[in-house]
Amino acid sequence: MSFLLNLLVFIIVLGVIVAIHELGHLIFAKRAKILCFEYAIGMGPVIYQKKGKETDFSIRAIPIGGFVSMAGEQISTEMIKKDQIIGINLREDKIIDIVLDEAVEHQFKLKVTDFDLYDEEETGLFIAGLVEGELVKYEVLEDAVYKLSLKKEMKIAPYKKSFESKTFLQKFLTLFAGPAMNFILALLLFFVVASFNGKPINNNVVGGTVEYYPAHVAGLKKGDQIVSIADFEITNRESIASAIQSLDSYEQVKIEVKRKATNALEVIMMDLAVEINQLGIANFSKEEILIGDQGAVIGNAFGYGADKLQAGDKIIKVKYLENAEVEINNWYDLVEATKDLDGKQLRVTFIREAETKTEFIHVWETKVLKSQGLGAQAISLGITAETKYNFGYAIASSFTSIWTSFTQVITILGFLFGGSSQIGINDLSGPVGIFNIIGLVMQGGILSLLWFTAFLSVNVGVLNLLPIPVLDGGRIVFITYEAITKRKIPRKVENIIINIFFILMMILFLYVTFNDVLRLIIK
Repeated sequence: MSFLLNLLVFIIVLGVIVAIHELGHLIFAKRAKILCFEYAIGMGPVIYQKKGKETDFSIRAIPIGGFVSMAGEQISTEMIKKDQIIGINLREDKIIDIVLDEAVEHQFKLKVTDFDLYDEEETGLFIAGLVEGELVKYEVLEDAVYKLSLKKEMKIAPYKKSFESKTFLQKFLTLFAGPAMNFILALLLFFVVASFNGKPINNNVVGGTVEYYPAHVAGLKKGDQIVSIADFEITNRESIASAIQSLDSYEQVKIEVKRKATNALEVIMMDLAVEINQLGIANFSKEEILIGDQGAVIGNAFGYGADKLQAGDKIIKVKYLENAEVEINNWYDLVEATKDLDGKQLRVTFIREAETKTEFIHVWETKVLKSQGLGAQAISLGITAETKYNFGYAIASSFTSIWTSFTQVITILGFLFGGSSQIGINDLSGPVGIFNIIGLVMQGGILSLLWFTAFLSVNVGVLNLLPIPVLDGGRIVFITYEAITKRKIPRKVENIIINIFFILMMILFLYVTFNDVLRLIIK
């Protein structure tokens, strides 16, 4: 059931993001009077289709991607050729139906000798040919259709209704509208999340506790007040951070709490949670906090740390580059010894099942962690702030969240193209990776899912603006080149370039998907 629920949510999340993206293209294409054949969510075979006056609305079998098929994107949309025998139907002596299937009713047959169904020079659409041996020429109506079968038809695509006939601004807005809609969707979702979460209040009241963290394990409740931490007086959120930074031990720290339920003061001896993100290790897991008199015992290993270390390992020594080796007696020692690390490798000596081992652990670069909103280290009680609804804060927060997400994506792209030796193609995630992440995000509730959907929508918007021919950004480069040089790129050349990059993107897609599956199997 969990798998099916995750799959359903995965399809809905991607479906909404793709649907809103393609809707942007569709709206501005229709505003520019571009003929749109199909608006599709998903790829592959059609599983549902509703015919519109001009556009077919489809849901396709593979729930990844989507498209709006516009006139002028193909090398040619003309479906007849010279010497072909076709059926025709007339309306006021002008062709309204071009019948390509014998089973479809038609007024008479015509052997084509000449035609122009594109009319780039705007001299008129026509089909000329032989009807019962007599040479005739008929004007073709702009809303004429190809009758492909008893149930399938397709409108002709004259030049004036094609993408390429429009002004630079019309083409730009049609292409840019897709990513823009992704940013608008993200803005709305971030607003909803910020509205429900509320604005943090700068006081010493517990707004909530994080599961598995010390405050949760110790039984702190919403509304309790943190009065002091190791004799440091606590009056607001900043003083909590200052007190933790001033500690010289994270073991059995004295926390004085005023309980909301009884209004009584209570002293709790609490081991603090320590996460060293640069190494990928923490002193706690879902089961317990492993600090105390046991020393620097790992409760959880993640990221690079999980490659060499595991829960239960006790770190006793570390050495970084040319620095002297440091003995580790507890987590405070480990935090102090690793606070200035920045990339490269750390030699770690540890005890595992009574055996002493030494491994080299990759250290995350500070700039990589910072780009994702993470600190090198985090020491905490595991409490969240008390909040209250604030409309102005929700508006401001939605814009700051958009900007933060945007800069994170741009920064990571910079790292991929040489900005960091630690980020590469192997770190990319495709649909399988996103499916796995959604399963984890859902554990945080609906607001976490909405936030992740917003972040993912920003990702899609940014990636589609990259100057890669198969993406919106690449096509914007094409139309900008044409606008500046006044030289038209042949549609055949443009399609060849797009197809080449499409193949390269598919190869990358398959490679990333393979890595995602491999990670799941290893995990």
